[in-house]
Amino acid sequence: MDTAPRRGQNPRERSGRRNGDMNKPAQLLSLLAPLAFARMAYGEADPLAHGDRTASLYRDVLRVGEGGKPLLPLSVLSRQDKVEIAAPAGLRILGTGDGQVDVRLPPERAVELSANDRRPGVVRQFVVLARAAAWDFDTLRAQKAAWKDRGLAVRALGTGTTYGLAGRMFDTRQTLLCLDAQFEDGAVARAKAAELARQFGGELAVHTVVETPPGAELVVRDKAGSALEIHARDVLWFEALKHTGKAAALRVVGSRGSVRTDLELPGRVYVIAGQQGLEVVNEAEIERILEGVVASEIFHSAPDAALRAQAIAARTDMLAKVGTRHATDPFAICSETHCQAFRGLERVNARIAAAVHDTRGQVLVDAEGRLVDAYYHAASGGHTEANENVWPGRPQPALRGAPDVIEGGKPPFAQGMSDAAVQAMLEGKDESWAAASGLNAEACRWKTERSAGELLDQLKGFGVAAPVRELNVLRRGVSGRVVSLQVASIDGKVVSIDGELRIRDALGGSHGPKGLRSSLVIVKPGAMGKNGAPERWTFVGAGFGHGVGMDQTGAVARAKAGQDYKTILLHYYTGARLETLY
Repeated sequence: MDTAPRRGQNPRERSGRRNGDMNKPAQLLSLLAPLAFARMAYGEADPLAHGDRTASLYRDVLRVGEGGKPLLPLSVLSRQDKVEIAAPAGLRILGTGDGQVDVRLPPERAVELSANDRRPGVVRQFVVLARAAAWDFDTLRAQKAAWKDRGLAVRALGTGTTYGLAGRMFDTRQTLLCLDAQFEDGAVARAKAAELARQFGGELAVHTVVETPPGAELVVRDKAGSALEIHARDVLWFEALKHTGKAAALRVVGSRGSVRTDLELPGRVYVIAGQQGLEVVNEAEIERILEGVVASEIFHSAPDAALRAQAIAARTDMLAKVGTRHATDPFAICSETHCQAFRGLERVNARIAAAVHDTRGQVLVDAEGRLVDAYYHAASGGHTEANENVWPGRPQPALRGAPDVIEGGKPPFAQGMSDAAVQAMLEGKDESWAAASGLNAEACRWKTERSAGELLDQLKGFGVAAPVRELNVLRRGVSGRVVSLQVASIDGKVVSIDGELRIRDALGGSHGPKGLRSSLVIVKPGAMGKNGAPERWTFVGAGFGHGVGMDQTGAVARAKAGQDYKTILLHYYTGARLETLY
């Protein structure tokens, strides 16, 4: 997975009218009825212009549609073998994305897309040693000097973008300090990053730069068996024709092996050849996408104030991520937890739609007028975390860790942070707001076990080759989460693992029946085996997720207690203020 910020440019309305491309298909369509031909080839008139249009999808991160409404390209399906698309009132297939060339199908008529003659893209990989906002010169200078002192040559790469919205300019540019070497093979780059992480500690990512996008011939056929057959290079757009009195939506079904995924999507989609199959990207108004995000991210039964808080946090986070993710992909953000969960519109109800509509354009900004990185998580465990203890970077004033307990509850760690303080908190009554919600109990307090073999299997990718003798907590964040862990094995080797998420990954990940839901844990070794290593390990913990920003389950309880959405947000994002952008 590409964890690096992606490149971008200032938003603009893409007209698609470059050098008069697509003239031949336009002439054909003016003479022929939509279903009266057996084969149509898009993109044959001007290959250079068509290739430039495809490449622009790797650069454009946000554009402004009619009435100044921001539109965002969101990946909804990746690495698909085939894709089916239909719309209740009829489907419009666009050869260029701008309406110059289109084919229209009647209501409920589905088409199927497949790809021939796949052409892999050309990419370069870089190991990211550190990153910071492009304007954070102090952090960049300090990090550059630190890595040079370790004997490594460093080069700087720029990512992110600036964009305008409703008369405001936003700057998401970042500078990446990378190892001064490039790799053609992503596996080799990731291995180098892992080697450096084991040697120096910390979390190191791989940044990918696309030299030439992948391509393929897309083939569209009518599922009803008509003679319709469309061939296009690399990308096609699809829109739903509008219902009377109802917003148009597309029904998209992706197939990958035996797995089929069915989605209802707003706006329009484009299907583009990716590195490992077809990519389906939903380009729609941010507000429509947000409806699906809120439906995927929080309980549907949540009070209105919690739904509104979630809508504003998600909107802010989405706009703050523009240009900072998915450098190798033809979209701005993905629909997974890497960016924001989105499962289409099927789960959207009237209350969720109202929460998005009633907070339209509202975002959180800090004292400098910058968009807050509005992270959120399932449950804090009773105390939220500071951003710099989870991800490398400068402390952000809006992302300070703070107690998150009910009124009259005892703040954990008031006497200082220690393993004993964490253990006392875990053994005491859970007075967190999340626990008060009556929901998500398995995220508030939990226990999981690992056998010695299971633990070793999980740690092998982190440089541990023999059974584990000791797990020692070196440092905890303000929430009690472990942010530096020492692993000592029976062969005498000692490995340090830094970073909240990296520690969870090293100990088996966050999900599943044995998942380590957060690193807010006490580690308890079991009986000692004959080899000098404990036979079992028990992890007793609290919370679910990184702990930075808004506790989503806690927000539900606060709303039930009568707090409005502004009060909820301003508790979790310290010193931030609400502002309406559009």
